[in-house]
Amino acid sequence: MIFPLGFLHLHFGSVAICSAILLSACAATSTVPSYERHRYLESFIGKSSETIRTQLNLSQLGYQNISPAELHPDRLSYRVARPVSIPLPMADNPAMGIGSGAAVPIPSGTHSYDVELSCLIEFKLKNNIATDVQFTGRTC
Repeated sequence: MIFPLGFLHLHFGSVAICSAILLSACAATSTVPSYERHRYLESFIGKSSETIRTQLNLSQLGYQNISPAELHPDRLSYRVARPVSIPLPMADNPAMGIGSGAAVPIPSGTHSYDVELSCLIEFKLKNNIATDVQFTGRTC
């Protein structure tokens, strides 16, 4: 298939802009990588539910508690949120020509969308001791 050179420039420019937006959104979500969050939470396996409740610091992982921890005979559950800031896209300046690379900010009062993505963290318990930790939600 043969495409005009202008099409390829526009296509690759769009891909680069979309990639930059997604990467900056990911960078804005948390400064703690997911593997470190998982490793920290897994460090509580083998500890009592009381120890977990007193020593677990979810805010250092970038989480905010949505509700108090729930203790059940077989699990200890935390419903948390992680704030995410998604930058607003920039529009091409039509006066400069398509794919010129000149961006014009979209006028608004803010430069990003702020959302909170939820996550459920559950410590599985046996005789009140954590045997496993499970995560439900895309932001865990």
